[in-house]
Amino acid sequence: MVTFSEHPKTLDEIQASIRKHLGDPGAKKPSYSFDRPSKTSNLLCFVSHATSDVRYEIEPDLLQIVAKSWRLHLNLESFFVRTEFAKDKFCLWIESHPDADHRHFTTVLRELTTTKHPAFYSRVLRAFRRLENDLPSTLIDDATAAPSDYLVAVEALTSASETTQLIVEDPFIAAKFRGLKRKQQMLETAGGALTSEQVAEVLGISRQAVDKRRAATQLLALTQGRRGYSYPSFQFEDGRPITGLEEVLAELKELDPWMQMVFFTSPNERLGDKTPLERLKKGLVSEVKAAATGFGEQGAA
Repeated sequence: MVTFSEHPKTLDEIQASIRKHLGDPGAKKPSYSFDRPSKTSNLLCFVSHATSDVRYEIEPDLLQIVAKSWRLHLNLESFFVRTEFAKDKFCLWIESHPDADHRHFTTVLRELTTTKHPAFYSRVLRAFRRLENDLPSTLIDDATAAPSDYLVAVEALTSASETTQLIVEDPFIAAKFRGLKRKQQMLETAGGALTSEQVAEVLGISRQAVDKRRAATQLLALTQGRRGYSYPSFQFEDGRPITGLEEVLAELKELDPWMQMVFFTSPNERLGDKTPLERLKKGLVSEVKAAATGFGEQGAA
């Protein structure tokens, strides 16, 4: 399947991109249509009628149009987006934001009005408001450039003067920050993680079957507290687990899942300073299994 990724900056570009991939709507039985009050309006409605050969997936800031042989990733981070479903029609309202720099912030504030934990968010927001006043702009820019929201928070907190005082009072706090940062960096480097539902879709099995494979140490699963488990995406390829994964995990079963993650993603001397993941993808299962046995012995020592 061919994947196209586009980042339109205007409503006109959105219309042009959809037309390019779906073709002209057609006069008799259109598969889609646009509704826009005027050429200068900052609001566009994309209407898709029920069809069997195209489906639409909506994620935050992203519209995916999936056909039999291609997929279009339409990045909508410069717009407000909301959806409506009426009878057999899917309606996507896209609105240009007058102040692009504050678009995400405004969206977050709207979402916070529905929270069940207003006191929690009030204290968090107050803390980070003080951080903005305390930190120099260069440190704020460095933190904002972090690849995930969690790492933005960690980077900002570790740079704050109040955190320094907390570390003096409790040295273990510094270790906790380093651990959080390392875990997030590992996940980002490894390509992120999937939820149980996403794994079920990738493998074409039920959510319960995913849980059974996790319990049988056939998949690497990282505990996410009340959110359940996340599954590093590197262990899947072409709709199935990578060859040799289950055998290697069997050698690492006595180790904490994060230590298993370290094994797969770290250069290994016994594998010519290549990562076990790289070697597995080349089909070198026996070599990786042997390295895992040694790694397990080191972890148990």
